[in-house]
Amino acid sequence: MRTGRLARAGSISILLLVVAACSGTVTPSPTASPRPTAPAAPSPTVVASGASLATPSPTPTASPTPSPRPSPPHMAPATIEPGPTMTVAREGQAAVRLADGRVLMVGGAVPSTGTCGMTCPYDLTASVEVFDPGTGEFSANGSLAAPRTGGQALLLNDGRVLVSGGNSENGGYLETLEIYDPAQGTSVAVEGMPVRGAVVLLADGRMLVAGGAYGMYSPSTNRTRIFDPASGKFSEGPLMAMPRFGASATLLDDGRVLIVGGEQSDGFRSSANNSSELIDPSHQLSQSTWFPSDDSATASLLSDGRVLVTGWGGSDLGTSCNAPVVSEVIDPRTEGYAPVGPMSTPRTGSAVIKTKDGRVLVFGGVDSMCAAVDTVEAFDPDSETFQVIATGLPKISDFSLTLLDDGEILIAGGGDGNWNGMTAATWLLKP
Repeated sequence: MRTGRLARAGSISILLLVVAACSGTVTPSPTASPRPTAPAAPSPTVVASGASLATPSPTPTASPTPSPRPSPPHMAPATIEPGPTMTVAREGQAAVRLADGRVLMVGGAVPSTGTCGMTCPYDLTASVEVFDPGTGEFSANGSLAAPRTGGQALLLNDGRVLVSGGNSENGGYLETLEIYDPAQGTSVAVEGMPVRGAVVLLADGRMLVAGGAYGMYSPSTNRTRIFDPASGKFSEGPLMAMPRFGASATLLDDGRVLIVGGEQSDGFRSSANNSSELIDPSHQLSQSTWFPSDDSATASLLSDGRVLVTGWGGSDLGTSCNAPVVSEVIDPRTEGYAPVGPMSTPRTGSAVIKTKDGRVLVFGGVDSMCAAVDTVEAFDPDSETFQVIATGLPKISDFSLTLLDDGEILIAGGGDGNWNGMTAATWLLKP
């Protein structure tokens, strides 16, 4: 999930999933006041149509048994080491791990060549490159149909990649998705994508698009749509209980989808949507269950079927920073929620990724004083606690995170907040 200076050119408030990762003083968070668990209030609806970086399983399966891991407060420290250099300096790129273990880097912002003039604030690229962990090298791998930054990439069952969302060269939101073929290095654009819709790959290989807006100055919608890569067409899904854009969508083990946060807008003014809801894409007449949550937070599916909601996700270094004191765990089976943590440093604008042993790592972000946080914290779902496992993150934002087959995490690209401050550097975190 990325936001940052690249998204400021849009007319609507942009809450892309970004990371602000740079040095800062880590301060202890205040003691959280536990929020009582409340029962969910069902809201029946009728039918009417945005890091994760992990690839959903093709069919619903039982939660795997997590690998053994140290228990807090004795989680082993992680190390961050320099990795190979990308072929292009870029930030805001989407990244996805392919079935063979290689990693695609798709689009992003690149150093300006001066050709943009006064018409746009930065240069974008449609270029794609691939990292091969076997050789430890990056190489060029074709191109998207159009340049974009801040998008998302989802791996399809047939090996192709769905690329959606993000911004165009003029700073506006993109209303297309692309189907990219890594084997050919080519991409085909598909019209009809709402701007800032939450996307998730369903168990049957189709993609759910939840909410968003159909046009730059259109109100947010509670419509959901389902895209079938085989036919290249959209169909209608169940209505959500509330309109929202910029939310997150998480596929659960039972095939339902948890929608978290986002905003409501009349086309010109927007307000935070501090709620979450469950929808069932398999039923045309479904019920949406509403319960409180943080707006624009990041959501991570845990190995036991619960979902960790942490951070507020939308802030960047240039705005006010309302870093939450505590995170939440939502249990879709009971439709209940409870506070967990707190983190060592409350932070917003972070990026998260789940490790092979079932922990969730939180990278960077800014604290409540808008100071950059240079730490990585690990959430242990058994003890429901956070612990700092690494310090010294590079002073960059808008980088990508990808879990490799060997359990290491590839941190790639990013920018330092300055004009043409993109980097081609990467780092490897060993949890």
